[in-house]
Amino acid sequence: MGVQQPVDILSLIEKEFKLGSDSIHGKFHWDRVWDFGKAIGKNNGADLTVVYLFSYLHDSQRVDESEDDGHGERAAAFVQELFAKGRLDISEKQLEQLIFACRFHDKVGSRSDDISIQTCWDADRLDLPRVGIKVDPARLNTGEAVRLLRLREE
Repeated sequence: MGVQQPVDILSLIEKEFKLGSDSIHGKFHWDRVWDFGKAIGKNNGADLTVVYLFSYLHDSQRVDESEDDGHGERAAAFVQELFAKGRLDISEKQLEQLIFACRFHDKVGSRSDDISIQTCWDADRLDLPRVGIKVDPARLNTGEAVRLLRLREE
């Protein structure tokens, strides 16, 4: 699929994740977001490297299982830090997409016309039932995410 999968980054994220390995916002969630992201993005032109990195970074800076205002901002700052240290081998465009996707994924009403960012957000939203939230199809950005939601509801 041509997706960069920096294993050392995943090890770093898991090791430093403050909520621990059994968190509802941890690796099990990140893996599911990546699975949804692959399914949504396989034919829509999304940059799957951005989707992959988003999957594992968007909640990596959480410090609380429930309300954690600012975790998207902290994730965006962490992405910038990793990039500055040479730990992310991505283009400037990919960096901008990843930062935007992380920064605004937890903000109600966030919008983007970028298919990669839309795919990131939809992949995360499709995993909301794990925390007892029903997915609202009107909040999904892509037709493929709506289709996957409908399949899950059947």
